[in-house]
Amino acid sequence: MNYKDLTELQLDALREIGNIGAGNAATALSQMIQKRIDMSVPQVDILTIEDIVSKIGSEEEMVIAVVLRVLGDAPGNVMFLLTMESGYRLLELLIGGKVEGELNEYQLSAFQEIGNILTGAYLNSLVKLTGLTMISSVPAVSNDMLYPLMTTAFIESGQYDEYILSIDAKFLEGDKHIDGHFFYIPRPGSLEKLMERLGLM
Repeated sequence: MNYKDLTELQLDALREIGNIGAGNAATALSQMIQKRIDMSVPQVDILTIEDIVSKIGSEEEMVIAVVLRVLGDAPGNVMFLLTMESGYRLLELLIGGKVEGELNEYQLSAFQEIGNILTGAYLNSLVKLTGLTMISSVPAVSNDMLYPLMTTAFIESGQYDEYILSIDAKFLEGDKHIDGHFFYIPRPGSLEKLMERLGLM
């Protein structure tokens, strides 16, 4: 089964999981920076890599992403991705001061921790709703061009279908906004297990 095989009811269930996961991420971010974080209604879509790339920017646009390998009952990859502009804003909220230019080791480490918490919040929503055992690996942070980064995440997950679950969430702190992108890339067979636990197969 791939994302394009899902019924409208099954897609609605994934959208609801996406909404809950993004909400949990906003709460986690607020607790981390000890400031109020609001969030716009997440946009949840099933898209190709090409669609995702054109929506975010261009194939060669530099982005920063944190990828967690998901082990257990429904293995795959979970990714949290930002453009460099949004990534700088997020780091500035966490560590204070202006962030620009090439990211240093300390800033990459801080971003790795942010991404770990935010993707973990999304993953926890899957676990709570399905009861599946899903354990995340140590997060890996990447600062690369958009298209190569996305395709590498597909290859590592063993995913050969062209579609992916995309969750776009805009986090708001005062007049600052951060456009976050969450992706769940399941290994073959993982979608069936999710649907079974949700009573939709």
